[in-house]
Amino acid sequence: MKNKNLTSFFVVLFFLVDISCQGGKRKLFTRMAGGDTGILFNNTITETDSLNIFDYIYFYNGGGVAVGDFNNDQLPDIYFVSNQGSNKLYLNEGDFHFRDITEKAGVQGKGNWKTGVTLADVNDDGLIDIYVSEVGKFGTLTGKNELFINNGDLTFTEKAQQYGLDVEGFNTQAAFFDYDHDGDLDMFLVNHSVHAAGNFGDSSIRSVHSEVSGDKLFRNNGRSAAKRFTEVTQEAGIYSSALGYGLSVSVGDLNNDGWEDLYVSNDFHENDYYYVNNKNGTFSELNKECFGHESRFSMGSAIADMNNDGWPDIITLDMLPDDPKVVKTSPGEDPLDIYKMKYKMGYQYQYSRNCLQLNTGNGYGFSDIGLLAGIAATDWSWSPLAADFNNDGIKDLFISNGIVKRPNDLDFLKYNDTRNNAKDRSFDKQAIGQMPSGAVSNYIFKGTDSLLFIDHTDDWGLAGAGFSTGAAYADLDNDGDLDIITNNINESAGVFRNNSTSGSQGHYINILLKGSSRNPLAIGSKVILKNGAGMQLCSNEPTMGFESCSLQNIHFGTGVHTSVDSLQVIWPDGKSQLITNIKTDRSINLNYDDADYSSLSFLPTTPKPLFSYLHESFDSSCRHKENDFDDFSIEPLLPHMLSTSGPRLAVQDVNKDGLQDFYMGGAKNQPGKLFIQTKSGTFKQLNQPAFNNDSAYENVNAVFFDADGNGTMDLYVVNGGNEKDQQDRLYLSDGKAHFIPSDGIPKIKGNHSVAIAADIDHDGDQDLFVGARSVTGVYGEIPFSYLLINDGKGQFSVAAPELSPGLSAIGMITDAAWSDINQDGWKDLIIVGEWMPVTLFLNRQGRLLKSTCAGLNNTNGLWTHLSIADVNADDRDDLIVGNWGTNSKLKASLDAPLLLYAADFDGNGTKEQLLAQKEKNAYYPFLGKDNLEKQLPLIRKKFFRYTDFAQINLGQLLESFLIRSTPLKVYTLESSVFLNNECGCFTRQKLPEGAQVAPLFAMLPEDFDHDGHIDLLLGGNMFDVSPFEGRYDAMPVILLKGTGQGQFTTVFLPGTKYSKTDQVRDLQGIRLTGGKPAILE
Repeated sequence: MKNKNLTSFFVVLFFLVDISCQGGKRKLFTRMAGGDTGILFNNTITETDSLNIFDYIYFYNGGGVAVGDFNNDQLPDIYFVSNQGSNKLYLNEGDFHFRDITEKAGVQGKGNWKTGVTLADVNDDGLIDIYVSEVGKFGTLTGKNELFINNGDLTFTEKAQQYGLDVEGFNTQAAFFDYDHDGDLDMFLVNHSVHAAGNFGDSSIRSVHSEVSGDKLFRNNGRSAAKRFTEVTQEAGIYSSALGYGLSVSVGDLNNDGWEDLYVSNDFHENDYYYVNNKNGTFSELNKECFGHESRFSMGSAIADMNNDGWPDIITLDMLPDDPKVVKTSPGEDPLDIYKMKYKMGYQYQYSRNCLQLNTGNGYGFSDIGLLAGIAATDWSWSPLAADFNNDGIKDLFISNGIVKRPNDLDFLKYNDTRNNAKDRSFDKQAIGQMPSGAVSNYIFKGTDSLLFIDHTDDWGLAGAGFSTGAAYADLDNDGDLDIITNNINESAGVFRNNSTSGSQGHYINILLKGSSRNPLAIGSKVILKNGAGMQLCSNEPTMGFESCSLQNIHFGTGVHTSVDSLQVIWPDGKSQLITNIKTDRSINLNYDDADYSSLSFLPTTPKPLFSYLHESFDSSCRHKENDFDDFSIEPLLPHMLSTSGPRLAVQDVNKDGLQDFYMGGAKNQPGKLFIQTKSGTFKQLNQPAFNNDSAYENVNAVFFDADGNGTMDLYVVNGGNEKDQQDRLYLSDGKAHFIPSDGIPKIKGNHSVAIAADIDHDGDQDLFVGARSVTGVYGEIPFSYLLINDGKGQFSVAAPELSPGLSAIGMITDAAWSDINQDGWKDLIIVGEWMPVTLFLNRQGRLLKSTCAGLNNTNGLWTHLSIADVNADDRDDLIVGNWGTNSKLKASLDAPLLLYAADFDGNGTKEQLLAQKEKNAYYPFLGKDNLEKQLPLIRKKFFRYTDFAQINLGQLLESFLIRSTPLKVYTLESSVFLNNECGCFTRQKLPEGAQVAPLFAMLPEDFDHDGHIDLLLGGNMFDVSPFEGRYDAMPVILLKGTGQGQFTTVFLPGTKYSKTDQVRDLQGIRLTGGKPAILE
């Protein structure tokens, strides 16, 4: 969590039913009553004047839960951690009956604040041991981590000191794994910090060691060593400072190299840590190199292959509420200046929301798709459990939730000074009582065969507000489905029976692994299942979620399949074994002694790159550098910056040597550049005085065409950038790659976006359409665009209105193209833009008339790019159109369009923008009170408290401003293909989810794999948005492989330059010497 300073006794209500029904259908889960199961554990926490949320920021974090078979009877037992009371061990006696054996077992725990628990066979005797993390050396909290060694008779002996693991400090959770491949289990301990003055400097603090707060790595020295574990934190390259607010650690082989890596979730301002195993006893921390951004208040985490592609992904949880009213009363992201300052101080970009980091770069590149997946906002979330709960062969996601009190409530933080003015601690209780309750429901999301997850909390029987923190899963009754256990604050533990197999909803197979003599439980093993539905990957990494552990077996759902084609186990040392044709609905035992090194791994590895990055083809001048201009300083309520739309590229043989050259636009005070291809296939910049003289312009687009009819390629450069109105430039060529400025275009200053050339009137010369992006400084007003008619000598004039009625003020244009859509021999005009539909002007023998053809109505989007290609091989040009994507806080549909109001709300003579979207059943402003009232002070006067502002909808807000403005609308954010039908109309098809992960600004249609079908190479991302919206950085350049039917499948391009996510603004094909194809980015 991140600023969780409060708690009070709050009893939560769950639906206690034996069989929950909805419409007569049995729900997937049934919550079992404690009286029936015998599990009466309650993690009761008691606040005092000397110990509460004001003293210890993690007072409401709760405790963990662990599931494992302690007596080897094939029935998983349950161990609960109590923060202040006795831990509890419950023996599974079958059929959901458990017996409390805590006292006999001797595992109560001695510390007065206990946190996480993990299980492992620490002494290699085939019995599961228990390791409990505790907080010590902090105020009144005293305790050292405890290691309970299993004696084999359901008793345990505490031996942490003998093993060198009696760590004293701010301990959160441990994970056992074999990081050095010597055969035995080592241990990583994640610790947390507390707020202290020394923790708020730049990131160099992370190199300063802290004994109590720093994470630690312990090497297992083996059975014969005098001291079993030795700390090796520093020499292994592990950060161990007070800057780390560690709340979880997850273990997994993220790059499929056979060595386990680590992901540490840190609360507050510190980065999460991504440790890649170097295979030599050390790790490299690669967070900034591999992630575009991360959760801001990272809590629990999980590593699992969520899309069944064989590459493990990462889930981190945060505290973004799903309820729009709670969002409006909770802190948003940092103000823009602080946000930028943190990054300069060495911190990663962070956003307060759950992240699903899709592994798109072989473990070296990750794309957060949490918003697209639908799992980003689940409120105060703790433990993610990724497993197949309905046995359909696809992993689902459970999330535990709730905090006793919301210490981050804005009204409390800003307007409650009870305790600040009190000298005596007796006021603590009163102050805590003024914090709102944070009781919310747990969530469960059903996985699908796309990247989308569907909220099934209600109909799967898990709805009910409470305070669940630690969570684990196991097949408690050995019926073939996974049950869920939660550790709840001030309420009895949650035990949820899974009804999948009894309802015949899916088949399953369980894999029980017997490992080597030094790792009997086979921790670190991987199992890959293959059948007709594809592949699945599961790993035996028991530490998971938040402060919790599940150590039972490897579980796969197989859906409708009653057999498995093949199953491969990869043991921790790389040995493997393969079995085939296995019947489902049973458990099978696999033994390390039967493995060898003979079979090839089923796991994917880094593929041969489809593209090679030709660094040597360019000199250092071939680099665009954006000028430093902040659109938000002029228009603070802009949805996104407009000044970073360039550069675009233009390709042409400008010197008639048979080799293609290219032009790259320049930012303000950076001239555009012309690169001439040499016979060796390299490119050299050719100095152009005319370009240098025009360096004050911001080039956003360009097009080569023969303007004056002399057979040489001239250049039209589009200027824009939103800083000020600019005049486009026309340069005439002498045919030898030298360009001189021309005065042949009219004075049409503006913030332009695109220019395209075609002979629209069939008079033998090239005319131009010039599209405008916006009115500079007044986003939301419709700018003027132009049709320019060529007199045949390179002199252009604005076309008469009757030649293109309605075209000049058609919308906020981002791109355009010419194509003979209706195949009548005349080039038609297609236009896309923001807050407007995809628009077609049919060319009626020189007149451009807006078409009303079906398929383009109500297609308003935030369209970013347009390409033309025949993607379904019917000899008609189709439209491929980039949009903002669905991996966004912004939402739009036909029933609930995204709205933009542009009006002078406060009567100061300047228009402001008000973005709004539908939440639940009403429209609300997208931004919160703090963001809006800076520009609209009336909000502060009318709505003093955040709660008041959160209660009003958009209509009430507009009424308070006496505004009757008509909004602009967006109906879809999906990048799409519009198939050109025989009747001259269109059918829209959404591009695959991989194309929806970020705004799509560049697209290149081509048959890249030479199978006869058009593929699409895509690029995009948009970093320049408000911190609340969060930068879009999830799109590496990706390939959509075409089927020839207008359908596409996503292929990420790892192992190339494209595994990194940049802001791509253009992709152009170019032929090198000898006809070799290449791509300019």
